Amino acid sequence: MNHLTAASAALLVGLLTPVTGHAESVLAQLAAANNAFAKAIVAGEIDYLVNDYTDDGCIIAPKAPLTCGKEASRPFWAAVIDSKPQNVELITLDAERQGDLAYATGELVITDAASAVHKSRFVLVFKRVNDAWKLHVDSWTPQ
Repeated sequence: MNHLTAASAALLVGLLTPVTGHAESVLAQLAAANNAFAKAIVAGEIDYLVNDYTDDGCIIAPKAPLTCGKEASRPFWAAVIDSKPQNVELITLDAERQGDLAYATGELVITDAASAVHKSRFVLVFKRVNDAWKLHVDSWTPQ
């Protein structure tokens, strides 16, 4: 799998940080989670990335096998971190919530180690677990 593609997917997927707070809109909550996830990718915080998923959360990445489960996602994120992205930006454009599920759509912009910029669109499905939003399905498409 291309590490740049993996990094893009990871960034999109990475938008899944535990988010609490009932006063904020779901768009604001998920945008904040995505921003934290993007920062964790650049900082190389693999445990943070892995733990932002539900136990059975899945990564659906272009040209890569379906990856489900926290420990199965660890090598995926390790490859993304090893590609040394200079910057990752998750731009959350829309979000909605239905009970314990929410989705977010938006754009992923990754600047790779060679300063090339890669853009993708993402769809993320979050699940509420112990009063926190966790990434349940992470999928993106390169533009």
